[in-house]
Amino acid sequence: MRNDRSAAPLLVALLGMALFTAMDAMVKGLTPHFPTFQIVCLRFLFTAIWIGVALLVLRPGWPRRDKLAAHALRAVLMVATAVCFFYALGQVPLAELFALSLTSPLFIALFGALFLRERLSPVLLVAIAIGFCGVLVIMREGFGGIDAIAPLALGAAILAPVTYALGIVLLRSQTAHEPLTVIVFMQSLFVALFTAPVALAEFVWPNADLWLRFFAVGLLGTIGYLCFAYALSRTSAARFSVVEYSGLLWAALLGYVFFAEVPRVGVWLGAGLIVAACLLALRDKDAQCPVR
Repeated sequence: MRNDRSAAPLLVALLGMALFTAMDAMVKGLTPHFPTFQIVCLRFLFTAIWIGVALLVLRPGWPRRDKLAAHALRAVLMVATAVCFFYALGQVPLAELFALSLTSPLFIALFGALFLRERLSPVLLVAIAIGFCGVLVIMREGFGGIDAIAPLALGAAILAPVTYALGIVLLRSQTAHEPLTVIVFMQSLFVALFTAPVALAEFVWPNADLWLRFFAVGLLGTIGYLCFAYALSRTSAARFSVVEYSGLLWAALLGYVFFAEVPRVGVWLGAGLIVAACLLALRDKDAQCPVR
């Protein structure tokens, strides 16, 4: 991996994060019209199609047969993550949901210690405690009180970064030997296949405009993946991980413009604690970079 210390990789990563957040905002606009499993299925189906085109152009290699089981297992966890996240998107303000998702690096550190016997230093323990305090602040103040949101949606919002982190920890060693584009293609394809039976059972046929939105969702996700792949190939995981925090600003902006959502002060206070916890964790070891 090239270690490019210039601003170029981070600028490309920032663009990727902006595109991913725009994709989430577009998905939020689809939630009133379609069941959650249909949204998950079509989102990943269109991403698989676009990434497949990119694979034909870039030719990084074919998926390895001995890694198919690992990709399938990762996809199962991604189904849980996507269903929880997209369900919560329909009921939780975008900035609040994104702020909670920032806890994933802390869960990665915790699960790494539990399942992979990685070192869990006092610094990481303090970081995890600070991050969870940030979650409590967001839950109590950001939502206007826990009673202001449906318990199932709140549970889904909290569970999504947990299942996401579990997937990263359990399968990162199996998928570390293939290009990111191949990993994303197989992940997207398996998620679409696994959610298809439920999606078809409750399928709501989109009109032309809504089909275009699903088309755009897949395209935004694909370009975001390629931006992340470029940045990850040219900079360290630690530098890249800081880009994740910029998504909160995009989420707040898009939530305000398109959904008239104004984040409460508690969201920024809680997010500040979570970001501080992640930065503290970075002082101990490089954070794991996500594959969204």
